Amino acid sequence: MPPRSDKPESPQAGRPRTRTAGALEAARERTATAYETARSRAADATRQAGEQLAVYPVAAVIGGFAVGALLATLLPRSEREEQLLGKTGRRLTGAAREAVQKGLDAGRDQIDEIRTRAAQKVGEAVTEAVTEAVSGKS
Repeated sequence: MPPRSDKPESPQAGRPRTRTAGALEAARERTATAYETARSRAADATRQAGEQLAVYPVAAVIGGFAVGALLATLLPRSEREEQLLGKTGRRLTGAAREAVQKGLDAGRDQIDEIRTRAAQKVGEAVTEAVTEAVSGKS
């Protein structure tokens, strides 16, 4: 244990510690505010993406149709079906496959566009929140 001095401590001795604690607390508050703002804006962007899907119900219908067509191609054909449909069935199947592929491509394009917009909005929201936090705005 160091020897104790009989000199009284100066009033400025505690100031650096107080300033450091204050700066730390301010940084914590800005970080928490930035986090909450970014989280809120990300939630808003996610909600907007959901609304975009509601605006483009065609993509959902195409997706459902594609799943049904995929299941139909995985299930085996019956002999009776082959006898009744023959060439006509093969032509219909080919046309259906082409239509499904076109629908899948269109749906994929719409979903990619929505995903890109949502990611862009989230990125902008996070960037803005961090910028505000760094500049000290709330």
